[in-house]
Amino acid sequence: MRTVNISDLKARLSAHIQFVRDGEEVLVCDRNKPVARIVPCRLEELSEQEQRLVSRGVLTPPLNKRPSSVSWPEPPGKVSDKVMEQVWREERASR
Repeated sequence: MRTVNISDLKARLSAHIQFVRDGEEVLVCDRNKPVARIVPCRLEELSEQEQRLVSRGVLTPPLNKRPSSVSWPEPPGKVSDKVMEQVWREERASR
């Protein structure tokens, strides 16, 4: 894991993002105190629809993979992105 202070991160953001693209984590520090971590975003295994939802901030991918021994049945029918966003918004608003 790389460690970088905010000033260096701002000055060389593209270089640090390239390290993340290459699979490294970057620990961001403010005056040598850790404040954030930049980690690779592994979306290759997600469907196009899931990738679109992640890019819009509607869906958060899981941190860990589901064990291969667990299988979930496919839900019947198809629900549009628009309808799912509305359902999620209503669900979050009721919390």
